[in-house]
Amino acid sequence: MPVLMRRLVGGMLLLLSFAPLYLAIDAEDDALRQAIVDVAGTTLALVQAGTLIAVLLGGLMAFVLPRARVLPILQRIGDRLTAIGTGTWAVGVSLLAFLLTVFVSTVMYRGLYTNIDEISSVIHARYLAAGQLAGVLPGSAAGWLIPNMLTVDAGWVSQFPPSHLVLLAGGVALGVPMLLGPLLFAALAGLFTLCLARLLPEHQVAIRVSGLLVALSPFLSLLGAGGWSHASAGAFLWLTVYAALRARDGGWSWSVLAGAAIGVAVCSRPWISVLLGTLATLGVWLPHTLADERRTSGDTASSHGRWPWLMARAGGTVLGGAPFALALGWYNRALFGAPTTLGYIAAFGERHGLGFHQDPWGNEYTPLDALGLTSGDVIVFGTQLLETPVPLGAVIGLWLLATRRVPAGTGFLVAWAVLPVAANSVYWFHSSRMMYEAAPAWLALAVLALAPVFSADVGAVPQRSRRRRLEPASVGMWSAIVAMVMAAFLGIPQRVGSYVWDSDTLTRLTVPTPPNAEPALIFVHASWNERLSARLQGPGGMRQDSVISLLRRNTNCSLHEYTVAREQGVASEVTPLPAVDLRQLAGTPADIVRPPVPEGTTLRTRQGERFSAACQRELNADRFGAVALAPLLWQGDLPGIERGEPLFVRDLGPERNDVLVRHYSDRRAWVFVPKEPGAPPELVPYAEAMQVLWGG
Repeated sequence: MPVLMRRLVGGMLLLLSFAPLYLAIDAEDDALRQAIVDVAGTTLALVQAGTLIAVLLGGLMAFVLPRARVLPILQRIGDRLTAIGTGTWAVGVSLLAFLLTVFVSTVMYRGLYTNIDEISSVIHARYLAAGQLAGVLPGSAAGWLIPNMLTVDAGWVSQFPPSHLVLLAGGVALGVPMLLGPLLFAALAGLFTLCLARLLPEHQVAIRVSGLLVALSPFLSLLGAGGWSHASAGAFLWLTVYAALRARDGGWSWSVLAGAAIGVAVCSRPWISVLLGTLATLGVWLPHTLADERRTSGDTASSHGRWPWLMARAGGTVLGGAPFALALGWYNRALFGAPTTLGYIAAFGERHGLGFHQDPWGNEYTPLDALGLTSGDVIVFGTQLLETPVPLGAVIGLWLLATRRVPAGTGFLVAWAVLPVAANSVYWFHSSRMMYEAAPAWLALAVLALAPVFSADVGAVPQRSRRRRLEPASVGMWSAIVAMVMAAFLGIPQRVGSYVWDSDTLTRLTVPTPPNAEPALIFVHASWNERLSARLQGPGGMRQDSVISLLRRNTNCSLHEYTVAREQGVASEVTPLPAVDLRQLAGTPADIVRPPVPEGTTLRTRQGERFSAACQRELNADRFGAVALAPLLWQGDLPGIERGEPLFVRDLGPERNDVLVRHYSDRRAWVFVPKEPGAPPELVPYAEAMQVLWGG
């Protein structure tokens, strides 16, 4: 890896890890961006204090117990680790990763999906498992639509590409969808260890420690235990690296597997998988080709043989990936109208795409925002990887700046680590989870960065020197140990504690049990805001980006009247639709206020606004609170997929509900709603709930 490039990357990582560049973000009109600023600010404050504490305690420990006394113990541990075969170690870390993520899934998550990405994915996967490309909804689609799902000509689908959905459908068919994430994470941990064995063959201890840290990483476990598409992309991208390394060291046929693995990953997370898939193949083969050409520059026959070697592997990659490219094109055309139209674009429009432009929320995404949001990603991600007070980005950056040479294979790991940082900077949505696929490389680089301070060859004090003095290497070693101890006793418990739900939240996530175990149709009383959002979408309705802007820029009552008139189709030149602000702009108008309302509801109004009788009825229906539909919807029966579980649908009022009550006449109707303000939701007989909530 060229020295200048290495130092540039090191300086960038150090800057992004410690400088408050997130303050450059224009977060005035965007709650999501403001949340990123707040989290990054809190994390950076903890990082600064934690780093200082770790270094001070590390210095104290280095003075009390010099490194030379500890190194023999560490050397014996290293010898024990290297005595275990690489294949055995890879299987071991895979098993450990699987068991930890199963624990997270069953104990911490209680077997529940709670993020809307996971929920919409598993709903679509259930239809695929039933042999249906899309769901068919009876009655109004407004009863079923949730974020990240949409209705197209084929039916009710999610916005996501197909491969993760197909894998999840396999889990559904086997009755164990929650095991997919742990299995994929286990595969990632094992494959990563095998890849390191070929990338860093002379660093056996680093290989084993890196694989172990991947399996133990709270960041990776918490994401790997869920239903995220990151798990699919991550596992298959590291399979790509492994196959590419085998193709480098052996026959070209491994490149076919590499191409197929890229295909699966691209059909799960397209943008990052195209970039990392290219790096995984050409980034392995091209340097090998060029190095061989330099070594055989005087041998014309041998030199000419290198390029056919590369072309054979490139051809194998295309051969392996082509079926998946065709499948993605077919899927996109069947659901979203064109082979190159992804579901994200169908749901949110062109603003969902890459580049510097307005995002779906109406905010301008500028290079300055990209710098600030990327800084926030690196600060949070670097800390969350192991929950250490010292961010790993700073450790890696300092090492790349200061070291004189890096081990062979480091350049590939550095490229794998920083490419997602650069790639995500041109995408408007930011979150530390977007770095999932890069996380193993960060952990390996952190191990390589710290390896010198745990080595007897660095900073040793001659035995003839009896004067006790502070060695920088000893301070570094003890600071790293203190940081890991702080992570184990402070960082990880705090992170785990953040996933403990109170009883009210758990009630809203758990399927209620109807009496006598009879087939049930359960209307979930969602908020007025949620009802409006669903009604504005539907077949031939608005895209989700337009709905988001409408909800934010208008009062509930004015938007309700607009929605009703739009549904009735009464608009004409003589009788236009009620006036609402249809502009896709950032922020909320200054004159719109949000008064206090019951839990689960949102109300936007203006000072002195007079509600019509219809609006007052909608508002009155929410007086006890509301419950979100999505966390319950995926757990019961779905339209067209019925196995005797409760069937959940959104309560839209007795007139609109009546179609479904008649359609599902074999099921007893209930409403899931709080019976008094601040109370947890419970099942209420349908007729009683309609009378109390809606007045009949």
